[in-house]
Amino acid sequence: AASRPRPSRATGGQHGEVCLGEWPMAGADAVKQLKIKTSAVSRLMKDRVASDREIEGQKERIGKVRSDPEKDEHDVAKQEEVLAEMVAGRADELCRLKDFALELDSVVELTKADLGSSEEHANAADVFGQAAAILKREGVELDD
Repeated sequence: AASRPRPSRATGGQHGEVCLGEWPMAGADAVKQLKIKTSAVSRLMKDRVASDREIEGQKERIGKVRSDPEKDEHDVAKQEEVLAEMVAGRADELCRLKDFALELDSVVELTKADLGSSEEHANAADVFGQAAAILKREGVELDD
């Protein structure tokens, strides 16, 4: 038996299905994907806030170590090394946030016709807007 050709993103789905990438999605699957992508972007934004707090805490720790007469330069250097690792991790967080935000935006656009008036769709669009604002503030362009 011949296999059925998969519709592409450009041609859209068949029979009212939403097409994500190469595979069409029925309504329930579209809602599920929208929720998954929204949760992933929300989690990455929360991780970003937590990382910023950790970095600030590490900077305070370095200040305390520097002012402690019992600590030497080796202790300060170790704490600065930890800080450098934390800062380096921020770049990866931004990259992942951008990737996931672009995926969320794709799902939002692809589901607009079928789910545009739903609460899930509105929430997903709002979360994408928040992520885009964070990325813009950090100097990351969302052009793909």
